[in-house]
Amino acid sequence: MSMSKIRAERVTAIGMIVVAGFFITQSQNLPSTSGAFPKFTEFMIIALAGIMILRTFITRDEKLSGDVRFDFSYMGFKPTLVMIVAAFYIYAVFQVGFYASSIVFYFLVTYMTGIRNYKVMAIVASVLFPLMYVFFNIALGADLPKGILI
Repeated sequence: MSMSKIRAERVTAIGMIVVAGFFITQSQNLPSTSGAFPKFTEFMIIALAGIMILRTFITRDEKLSGDVRFDFSYMGFKPTLVMIVAAFYIYAVFQVGFYASSIVFYFLVTYMTGIRNYKVMAIVASVLFPLMYVFFNIALGADLPKGILI
C-alpha cells in the first residue's frame, strides 16, 4: 500500500490539527495558569500543521516527490505502540502513582525501543528516579499523583 508523500503530509497535518483541537477543548476547564501552556502548545501545533499544508501546495522540494510505503511490521508499528503505552502510562500515573508507573514505563519503553543493555538501564534508573524525587518533591514541592503506591 502506498500514498504520495504530498498527500501523506497533508493527511498528517490534518490529523495534527484534529488532535490539537481535541486537546484544546479538554484544556478549557483547566485554571488559567494550568491551561495556558497546553493551549499555547496546541495552537503552535495547529500553526505548524498549517505551514505543513501550505508547504505542500507551494514547494517543489525533491523530498516530497514519490510515494510513501507503509510498513506493517513490528518496526513500522513500534512508534504507534510506544504512543499507546504512553497513553496507558498517563492513566496509570493517576491510578498507581507517578513513581511506580514511571519506573514500569521506563523499563517497558526502553525494552520496546530495542535497548537490551540491562546494566546501563538499571544504572540510569537508579540515578534518574532518585533525582526525579529530589527535584519534584523536595526542590519544587510538587504534588504528584500518589495513586495506590507512592
